[in-house]
Amino acid sequence: MKLSTISLLVLFAGCVVSTAMADVPAPRTLAETGLGQYRIDEPFRYNEAIRRSIYVPARDGVRLAVDYYLPAVNGRVARGKFPILFEYTRYGRAVPRPDGGTVRWADAPADKNGVLKIPASASGPLMFLAYGYAVVVADMRGAGASFGPSYNEGDDVEGRDGFDLVEWMGRQRWSNGAVGMFGASYLAEIQPRVAAERPRALKAMSMQVAFFDGPNSAYSMGGVYRAGWVGAWSARVADIDNRSTTIQQQRITNIAEVDADPDQTLLRQAIEEHRRGGNPDGYAVHLQEFETLGVLRDRLPFIDHYQPQGQNNLHTLVDRVNRSGVPALLFGGWHDIYSNDMLYWYANLDVPKKLIYGPWAHGYLGPMPNDPRDAERGLIVSRETLRWFDRWLLGIRNDAEQRAPVHYGLQRTRERTEWYDAQQWPPQGVVARDLYLSAQPARSVLSQNDGSLLPAPQSESTRQPWTVDYTTTTGTVGTRWLLRKVYEIDMASNDMKSLTFTTPPLARDLQVVGVPTVKLWLSSENAKDTDVYAYLSAVKEDGASRLVAEGILRASHRKLGKAPYKNFDLPFPTSQSSDVIAAEPLSQTPVMLEFAMLATGRVFHAGEQLRLTLSGADRGNTVTMEQQPVPRLGIHVGGNLASALTLPVLGDAPQFTTR
Repeated sequence: MKLSTISLLVLFAGCVVSTAMADVPAPRTLAETGLGQYRIDEPFRYNEAIRRSIYVPARDGVRLAVDYYLPAVNGRVARGKFPILFEYTRYGRAVPRPDGGTVRWADAPADKNGVLKIPASASGPLMFLAYGYAVVVADMRGAGASFGPSYNEGDDVEGRDGFDLVEWMGRQRWSNGAVGMFGASYLAEIQPRVAAERPRALKAMSMQVAFFDGPNSAYSMGGVYRAGWVGAWSARVADIDNRSTTIQQQRITNIAEVDADPDQTLLRQAIEEHRRGGNPDGYAVHLQEFETLGVLRDRLPFIDHYQPQGQNNLHTLVDRVNRSGVPALLFGGWHDIYSNDMLYWYANLDVPKKLIYGPWAHGYLGPMPNDPRDAERGLIVSRETLRWFDRWLLGIRNDAEQRAPVHYGLQRTRERTEWYDAQQWPPQGVVARDLYLSAQPARSVLSQNDGSLLPAPQSESTRQPWTVDYTTTTGTVGTRWLLRKVYEIDMASNDMKSLTFTTPPLARDLQVVGVPTVKLWLSSENAKDTDVYAYLSAVKEDGASRLVAEGILRASHRKLGKAPYKNFDLPFPTSQSSDVIAAEPLSQTPVMLEFAMLATGRVFHAGEQLRLTLSGADRGNTVTMEQQPVPRLGIHVGGNLASALTLPVLGDAPQFTTR
């Protein structure tokens, strides 16, 4: 049967947006962009390094465990003064080996004399050593072999300790006085905390996948608490700190002692101090409030103590970081838990900065070995960080500043990413395009309603009945919220239990880059409040549904306000106690819920369908009010209650086929 094409006309800001092709550059390969190609053919200067470990006292006398690695020749430290790259970690700076050596990087263990061999294929810190940088790795206070009680994430003492360590590095005889900080996740989040203290020796940062506004991405979203990953993280650091281990006289095998402590006497003392702080169940005692009221910005128990210092929620540090002037290289991933946050960092920093986004997850763990995206990420992060530090720590006039300020890669397939340069974010050529929820059957899935997602709203308003199923879940093994390397998980079981709205098949490829948003008209027969989970999926031609992006909003948190930072004018739930308490209970009168999803960068292929799935729970991952009887809700579509999904589309509007 011959296929015809439906072109999408979108009402946007009161005007009709043309579907003519926008001025969009052609995609390029990685090699064509030059990303990851810096000094690629230049041989390493060193193939050895030497590790030494000491305690460095913070200003209050607390001893911090520090390893420093220096380039070496024939088992001896190379002559000269080196720029220093600093990893400041919560997860243990090194692990001891039975033969007396240590391991920081699996492919280059240090022997009992501290000597390590740098492989020819080295990337990251080992590559930096090979090119003549020193590398310093320190355990944070209360963690690893450092002394002090364990602290909850983000205490302002971390920034002060970081200041002391950076200034110490600048004074060492093997230092050229210039320090750069690098790392991912917590090792990225600590960098602005240190920069805000303005140590003189800190000259640049390289930050991967760091949160910016925890209550709106990491810890919660739309008032809904992410208990799964926060609980897993808390338990993990408790184990690393040895807070729950009986240590007595047995040898500690998960944290390396410093060189002057071969019998681990000091390490045991440090671990005893760890036990005086930290609480792996600290968040759990607030679960009842999270279940009933949600996460309230003005009552966050894990921010209350630190918020006056502006440390825990990192967006409060922006002004101080900007005053520091420290240049920042930013890396984000579309499959990361912080896929929105690194965009916010770029929007709000006024220091010299670059932004690079790819189809990457938070970590490298997962059931997908030898994934080409991992190799691509490793190459880009290593080589672009080297370019950045060469410029700001060594003063080399490379092209770090002249290159485009933004590079982003759209995932076409597992093996192929299409790369673009941009002068701004959002990139030129990205236009908001609406797809409207419709009662018209899509005949694509056995769900509670099998509705459609169409270019124009239906003329009359209708109500799609929805009964919440609390067994819906994105899984507890392979989601981004367990920091696993799992891409586009199977949504089939969720779709069957939920409301779905599916487009016709795409007539041609569709490029989506940025933050989708959802506007829903919601009513209720019996529940005063509810959580709404929205999932954007790609439906393959064989019917498989793969998760691309997600967002959440508790109905009582629906009041929107102005974000305390630049957020591209995305919907921002205030989540203030007064607003939540004042919210009218749900009823049969529809109310509007509008919220942002997680950012994505993806090519939806011709023949694929887009699906918006609405669920009422994500069991095992979030804290949801499980009410009895279960909520009987309605999503209103069409007419003057036109619920819609808005996509940031690069180039032409989506076009669909119809039989």
